Amino acid sequence: MGKVGIINPTGDHEDNIVRWAKNLGTSKLRRKLFNAIYGRVSRPRTRTQVAADAQVKDDQQAQNELAYLYRKHLIDRIENDGVVDGRSRYLYIKDENVRSHKDEIIRAADNKKLRDSIPTKHNPAVRAATIVVKRPTVTRRELKKRKRLDVLYLMSNPTKKHALSLDKEVKAVKGEILRSQFRDNIALHQSEAADFKDILDGLNNHSPRVVHFSGHGNTSGLAMDGGTVKRGKTNFVTFDLLGKALAATDNPPEVIVLNACKSAGARRALLGSAKALVVMEKAVSDVAAVAFAKQFYGAIASGQSLQAAFDQGRVAVEFVSWDEASTPTLVTADGVNAKNIRLA
Repeated sequence: MGKVGIINPTGDHEDNIVRWAKNLGTSKLRRKLFNAIYGRVSRPRTRTQVAADAQVKDDQQAQNELAYLYRKHLIDRIENDGVVDGRSRYLYIKDENVRSHKDEIIRAADNKKLRDSIPTKHNPAVRAATIVVKRPTVTRRELKKRKRLDVLYLMSNPTKKHALSLDKEVKAVKGEILRSQFRDNIALHQSEAADFKDILDGLNNHSPRVVHFSGHGNTSGLAMDGGTVKRGKTNFVTFDLLGKALAATDNPPEVIVLNACKSAGARRALLGSAKALVVMEKAVSDVAAVAFAKQFYGAIASGQSLQAAFDQGRVAVEFVSWDEASTPTLVTADGVNAKNIRLA
């Protein structure tokens, strides 16, 4: 069974806190597992490993509670896919939205009076100086001084056997942009099941300053969608051909982001038309790819330099999967300093 209920990470902050707190409750067993997930260990763990860390001996109870926490959006999970040895299908990890507000959630779960005093969209009449967060804003005059940022966000997930969490990735990126102070100056042009034609069309229609690709790749190129209803058929696009496509426009992108395994092989082919290139040195896990993209674009949308955004993305990867911290790599063209590039 998948997740149920509605949690909106891009808004309705107070409603989310109240809902999370009610679902967490005060069950000692549930709290042990919740605290184990949000403890010092950052790596994805199996049910057995989480239960051991939480000192829960009843495996069936641990399974039931972890399934409940996942359905209620209090933790997240990913497919094992060989990350951890054993027969466990799922690995359990922190939910980044919950992690950011964990202390607020626990306080509201422990104190019903406090929880009931939180003003929400569903209970706006409540007046209490608690948990009120406003998104930072800038004036229109300030926005006009800044160059608009169009991002062509290409996603391709053609192989069912190795399906990726691309919907989760782009949702997280959108959420970070919506919470940023320069959100009104950024447009994310999303292209799902992208094929080679979508690259050319996106360049023509949006003149993007950033071209982003999320999907499968190797040292030679990227696996684009095959353009058919059937999964499994792909059109492999070499980095040489991709470089020619990106250069075949009057306004080439400034930055190219390849959130795909072993995409570092694109250095030679793509740096000719772009100022900077973000690639992955080796295979990258789903959890690390999502963490990097979310923090990278969150920093960009907050006005940070390209260098700072990249560094923050790496830190986010280290938090969720420490052994992948060096996988993302930033490469710049000769004479280009990433600290001087501000996209938003």
